[in-house]
Amino acid sequence: MNKRLITLLLAAGIAVIFVATGLHAGTEVKDTFTMETDGYKKRKKAPPKYNLVEFTHAKHAADYKISCGECHHDKEGKALDIKMGDDVQGCGECHNKFKKDKKNKKDIMVHENAMHKNCIACHKAFNKEKGDPKGMKGPAPASCGKCHTKIKKK
Repeated sequence: MNKRLITLLLAAGIAVIFVATGLHAGTEVKDTFTMETDGYKKRKKAPPKYNLVEFTHAKHAADYKISCGECHHDKEGKALDIKMGDDVQGCGECHNKFKKDKKNKKDIMVHENAMHKNCIACHKAFNKEKGDPKGMKGPAPASCGKCHTKIKKK
């Protein structure tokens, strides 16, 4: 074989390795992150009164053994079969409305509604499982002030 062909094959092999590594890398998620999207930055009429929710991703996935599909789902709401490190879109990619419609206040495409429905429903179910008949009191926060902490005025 001539040197030119060997060099070309070697370059092609290296390119394939880089592409495969990039595709396999997936999404890196912080252990804890702020539930923040650009949509909320655009809608502010006044300074916010509450901090954005800090979500403990690692705690939910590793400590509580909640499968990724409990939160990440397809268009029909069916759980996705994914695992840590897979490439995943954030909630705001699909639930991309950031203002509630007066005619359809419970629109699930509104980011806030989707988060509340998913998180609070899960927390209430967990609290009921732990003995609270209404699901509001227990180890999982289910009331507004438990997740949305007030911003301290300076």
